[in-house]
Amino acid sequence: MKILNFFALLLIPSLLQASHENDLQLWSKFRIEKKISKKENLNIFYGHRLRENITIKSKALYDFSYQRSFKKVNIRLGFRSSNNFSKNNQKSTSLRYYFDISHSLKINDFNISTRSRFQNQSEMEEVEEVLRFKISLSNSKLKKIKPEISYEYFQDLTNEIENKFRLTTSINFDLKKRFEYEIYYRLQSRTNNLDNSSIYIIGSTLSYNIK
Repeated sequence: MKILNFFALLLIPSLLQASHENDLQLWSKFRIEKKISKKENLNIFYGHRLRENITIKSKALYDFSYQRSFKKVNIRLGFRSSNNFSKNNQKSTSLRYYFDISHSLKINDFNISTRSRFQNQSEMEEVEEVLRFKISLSNSKLKKIKPEISYEYFQDLTNEIENKFRLTTSINFDLKKRFEYEIYYRLQSRTNNLDNSSIYIIGSTLSYNIK
């Protein structure tokens, strides 16, 4: 329980600040994972996002990916199709292709993982290329509950003004019958942040593993 209290304390400063902002979002996701061999699996998920204080639809997306494990290193190839909605509910479609390399290290009850991603995204004839670097720290002392904190940096290769970071605190619950449920709180902000336009996100993910 001390571990859970520690991760909960990390949320307090962001929660207090978020109450004074007008950019709270709600992200929901349902994911299915299928293991096709000892070293390979497929992932499919549907995501839905609300923004502007959780009052209007922001995005609906489908994501498909293939992962291959090589000892402690994982390689992932993925594709994402998103319907993006403006404040006037006008819709546009974006397509994303991405490539991940991830690595994990276990030290006692703690797991440290890193992920590097290159993504190419196109929308309305505009192309964006981004490098993403993520590091996560989780604790596996409790069998059914895993708290985690992560930091991710986005390096926009087409427009440096759009460089940003994400700081996330989450708790993952191992449910019965191959289900998992994750809840998280996330701060997202541009690195320059000249207009003080941070985004605060409450999110959840329900996962199902197919044998």
